[in-house]
Amino acid sequence: MAASSQILKTLSLATLLRVARLCLSFVITCVLARHLGGAGFGQLTVAMAVVSILLSVGELGFARYTVRELMKQGGDPSAVLGTTITARFIVSAILFAGLIAWIGWRTPQGALLLVVYGIQLLTNPATEVLAWLEAHGRVANAVVAQFIGFIISAACIAIGIWQDAPLWFFALTYALEGWVFIALSAFVFWRHGGRINLRAFQFPQAIALVSRSWPELASQAALILLFRLDTMMIEWLRGAEEAGIYGAAVRVSEMAYFVPGILATLFLPRLMEARQSNTAQYEKRVIDYFSASVVLAFAVAAGLLVLSPWMPLAFGSDFSRSSDMLRVHAWAFIPFAIGIARTQILTVEDKLAANLPSVIVAVVVNAWLNLEWIPAHGGVGAAWATLVSYTLAWIIWTYFSPDLRTHVSGLMTRAVIGLPRFTLIRVRSLGQK
Repeated sequence: MAASSQILKTLSLATLLRVARLCLSFVITCVLARHLGGAGFGQLTVAMAVVSILLSVGELGFARYTVRELMKQGGDPSAVLGTTITARFIVSAILFAGLIAWIGWRTPQGALLLVVYGIQLLTNPATEVLAWLEAHGRVANAVVAQFIGFIISAACIAIGIWQDAPLWFFALTYALEGWVFIALSAFVFWRHGGRINLRAFQFPQAIALVSRSWPELASQAALILLFRLDTMMIEWLRGAEEAGIYGAAVRVSEMAYFVPGILATLFLPRLMEARQSNTAQYEKRVIDYFSASVVLAFAVAAGLLVLSPWMPLAFGSDFSRSSDMLRVHAWAFIPFAIGIARTQILTVEDKLAANLPSVIVAVVVNAWLNLEWIPAHGGVGAAWATLVSYTLAWIIWTYFSPDLRTHVSGLMTRAVIGLPRFTLIRVRSLGQK
């Protein structure tokens, strides 16, 4: 009972700070976009997109597996962390060196921004201490540390706008948020007895861990590529200003991305419990989860549609075309939310690798449609490519994949058919309360 109370307390704190952060981030992003204009904001957005893909590769998909290793009875947590941190640093250093070499070869626009953002590749491996905090029930400490890092970064952005700082300074403030987060988390880690044994690193152990985590690594990297490819291709095909206008729409739509995550947190323990005890009860809860995801997705999409006409007021007249892009992204949120639900179910059933083919196909389709539509339609074309690729990855592919069509697709279909009944039951339960 005490454990459940602690989990709910942590979830409430995390949700509260996440909402506060999103609200403050929206205001800061609007002010920053007005200050920098479409071209400046676009350069920041593209540089961040490039480095985020490299960061996802540098994580090696370890997060879930590191927690499992740390929670094994009789293991050596300091040796586990020494192995995972060192392995991630080696890969991240190679990625950073490759980024610097590519910058020297191609001298892209925003090269300095890429370097500033890219430095995080060398420090990000230290986030492995978060796995220790999770394994020891100290997630709340990490949540608070992340929020403090955000507040410090936001204050620096405000100072930069006030002092008319150069563009690279705003990239540095984003990196600063991560560094403060890591430093505070590391302080909690050491204060509560955490240790890291870097001498314990052995290549065979690291390779064995990567061999188990590669599906997670591939899925994460493919997902990040799917989420960021459009921004990079817009900058390539239509320039930084168009990428900035599109980036404003993306920032607003991605504010809602945490909502399916909260729903997943609420359903996941119930799904895992039902799967271990009762097949019929498990299927019923999966159907309820899909139904709740669809209802929530339509509600959030409606909210984004309502917000879309206000984009010029929030970001400035330079971003008036962001409204059209946000309208399309609002509809893309629906397959995204369903995809989050599908991913959680595959996680419970230990079939996460089944996600990878659909995401890879979606990336290929997204790139092809971007090439076809961005030159003529700019960011709106990229938004439509996103909607099509999300729908393909999370809905259509479910009915064609051999790993999904025999089980998951049937539960999805039953959830959609039973949606009126599910909604009516929930409305009645609210009325009874």
